[in-house]
Amino acid sequence: MPSQVSSLIVGQGLAGSALAWTLHWAGQGVTIVDRSEENSASRVAAGLVTPVTGKRLVRSSDYDADWAAAVAFYRRVESETGLTLFEERPMLRLFADAATRSAFVERSDAVAVREVELWEGYLQSNGRRQQGIVMRPAGRLNVLAYLAATRLFFETLGAYRQTDLNLRRDVQVAAESISVPRLNLTAHQMILCQGSTTSDLFPGVPNNPARGDILTVRLPDYVRREVVHRSVWIAPNPDGTQTVGATYDWKSPVAEPKDSGRQEVLDKLHRMVDGDIVIDHHRAGVRPSMKDYEAVLGRHPAQTNVFVFNGLGSKGTLKAPRLAAELQQWMVDDVPIPARRNYERLKVRQPENQRARPLTQQAQDAVASVLQPGDTVVDATVGNGFDTCFLSRSVGPAGHVFGFDIQQTALDATHRRLHAEDLHNVTLLHQGHETLRDTLAGTSLSAVMFNLGFLPRSDHHVTTQPATSVLAIEAAIGLLKPGGVLTVVAYRGHSGGPEEFDAVEQCLQTYADRHQLQRIDSSPAKPTAPVLFVLRRIPDC
Repeated sequence: MPSQVSSLIVGQGLAGSALAWTLHWAGQGVTIVDRSEENSASRVAAGLVTPVTGKRLVRSSDYDADWAAAVAFYRRVESETGLTLFEERPMLRLFADAATRSAFVERSDAVAVREVELWEGYLQSNGRRQQGIVMRPAGRLNVLAYLAATRLFFETLGAYRQTDLNLRRDVQVAAESISVPRLNLTAHQMILCQGSTTSDLFPGVPNNPARGDILTVRLPDYVRREVVHRSVWIAPNPDGTQTVGATYDWKSPVAEPKDSGRQEVLDKLHRMVDGDIVIDHHRAGVRPSMKDYEAVLGRHPAQTNVFVFNGLGSKGTLKAPRLAAELQQWMVDDVPIPARRNYERLKVRQPENQRARPLTQQAQDAVASVLQPGDTVVDATVGNGFDTCFLSRSVGPAGHVFGFDIQQTALDATHRRLHAEDLHNVTLLHQGHETLRDTLAGTSLSAVMFNLGFLPRSDHHVTTQPATSVLAIEAAIGLLKPGGVLTVVAYRGHSGGPEEFDAVEQCLQTYADRHQLQRIDSSPAKPTAPVLFVLRRIPDC
């Protein structure tokens, strides 16, 4: 018999961990499923809880309630685990110069008098004298120890599974239950706490992810035990090093350290300290941020036993406990979630004829329906790597993906995306897909995906061509195993696109009597809109 629990939590970052404890304390049986990625945002996070933020040094109206909930929550976790995880300690915020200090003291709202005290002192024993304010209450969570303790606690209960859960292939959602046959598990409800990983179930969550670079450094003669903020923060570590961060990069939201990010942190750090800085380590993570700076809690509009808890951004340590309690109260006692945090705020009504899923997602759906761990598959046009990563995740470590592209920029972009997602079962080939027959002769393929046209945000004059595309499609069909699927998204809006579309359609039609062939038009079906072809090899044909 499958194991039965009340709640399946997908993702064990700050959000998923807080929700797991909250539901557990409420007597709700939970199971956590997590990929346990070393470079996830939560595992890179410094765990800082800071009362005063922004250029105006404003204290959030929710801070006191969030702080009280966070302290009580982490103290209870410490009691459950026997560990010390959360340290309450004031923090320092430095003024950039004397003029900034004067402007702060003379502000009409007199924040300095009511909520903080002025500070003068040194960061280094031989450094310059600096000025700032003391911020309290403040604290720091040992995030790695907290996540490890949470995992161990639920593992001991038999309520933790480390695996990459494919929501399309592995999870079956019914009106009364969630079923995961591969894990021999059923649940009454599922909550997605996947951080920066997006899901088709909740599109647009998160809608503004930001990469952050963080350095572990050794600063000469550094003496402060408090966390110190200015344009970056400095957090001292027990081993004598300091953790320094962090950047905000919305243009490249991949968990991959960048030289530009390292240099930005160093430049800002040099404004705070003197002397040579030794870098021990450089990490990066992607914050699951929302454009409106609010978290996202809510229920799926159609699948009423599927929920989301995401979008905490850089304030996960502070806000996760209170928001987890808020979600638990809604799920169990039907206490409404404030509108500013409810997923409903993100729903955008579209005209009926524009509600179809993008053809690229429909192509992935068609492929996901047949793939199994260990399969061999092909991305015949890797582009920016979205299908490549999808295929890699779908076939798992025991499977393999071959990716073809003639543009090195496409291969480089795909390699970066694979690296960011820690995917290693891919061979990228710098060659045209027309070489597929010779390169993979004798290989039995479960799926082959084509996205014809040009590489987005690149030279639009470099496009796939009718003759080579037809050769590649014919070769791919010849290598498909019984039950295998081939998808082709053909674009008609660029120069040469209509001619390539006609050649591809004519080619596929010649196989229609021996295979299942489906044509899916865009909605609305304009003459220049793309078309998806799905060809399935009939089993034992």
